[in-house]
Amino acid sequence: MSKWKTVQVNFNPDELEVVQEAAKRAGMDVEVYIKNAALINGRGAPSKRTGHELVWIYREAASRGHVWTEKELREKQLPLYWSEAWVRQRLAEGCTVSQIAVLSHSPKTTVTNHLSTHFNIDSGKRHLSETDIQTIRERFQSGESRRKIAEDLGVSNATIGKHLKGLPTEYERLEREARRLRGQTLHDRTPVSSSVDRESNWTDRLFAERIQLIETWPTSTAVIADRVFSGNRSVAKDWTQKMVKGGRLVRLRGCLKRLG
Repeated sequence: MSKWKTVQVNFNPDELEVVQEAAKRAGMDVEVYIKNAALINGRGAPSKRTGHELVWIYREAASRGHVWTEKELREKQLPLYWSEAWVRQRLAEGCTVSQIAVLSHSPKTTVTNHLSTHFNIDSGKRHLSETDIQTIRERFQSGESRRKIAEDLGVSNATIGKHLKGLPTEYERLEREARRLRGQTLHDRTPVSSSVDRESNWTDRLFAERIQLIETWPTSTAVIADRVFSGNRSVAKDWTQKMVKGGRLVRLRGCLKRLG
């Protein structure tokens, strides 16, 4: 007889979506997440003690040189990350600190601080090598998203962004690709001003690029729609309203004028 038993669980589409999102946040496969959620609830999640109570219990035990075991923590309904042996076993299995926090029913920050202070386990941010940084730029330039690169390297989107300075953002890239597919490049009309790429803010660069698609000013919303938004006057109207409100364009009688 096989050691393992298979249990089938059926979800409707809405329930499955909830489970998939929860598993994604925890960084786990759906099957692993479901199994651990069932075990946590079956064995009993940690009792709702206050932070001060938990600190007192841990410090009192530490003063006696007590070493917590997984079995004891489960029986007393205390956080599993108090057991160094359990934590190191999970890490050896490939679990991240985020996953250990989920399995312990505890906040990630609390777990991270505890592992660093009491077990000398460095669970801080990953340090990227020069090769990693070069790979980030190459992958982004080839069309991959920041989110996908961040997930693969185990860092945040913000960290990825720090190493992409000077490159077009995803928004700019999508905008340029849409223009390319429409056969509508800046070079077909007016060369890109050298000042465009020097703009530090991507919204400023995108505005400058769109402005250069329009040959004469003042102009109308209809011209903006035809030259910039493939004739979509609704999109052009929304954009011009935002630009007027932001002080980039000004409305004259029957036309629009660029400021600056």
